[in-house]
Amino acid sequence: MNYLEQEDITLEMVIKAGLLKPGTTVYAASDSNITGTLNADGSIELTIDGTKKVFPYPSGAARAVRNISVSGWVFWKVKENGQLTDLLKYKQRLQIINGQ
Repeated sequence: MNYLEQEDITLEMVIKAGLLKPGTTVYAASDSNITGTLNADGSIELTIDGTKKVFPYPSGAARAVRNISVSGWVFWKVKENGQLTDLLKYKQRLQIINGQ
């Protein structure tokens, strides 16, 4: 039996598809006062202890906030229609568009 391996969707792919825009503010699930900014390459920029740091993946940015391993797709949220929606919803939307 042959299996077709599908590439995992990245945050950069979600942004390139136009589902999110660079410069969008992301909010931590644990504390909505903790925010970051999405970059065009899918990285998340945070200010930690007064220093700007860029994390290439959502989970790395989440780990920097929580100090434990956590899914960044669920941890980070964006405001959509006045409500906070986790990044995973955008990943799932792109999977639907791509027929995955």
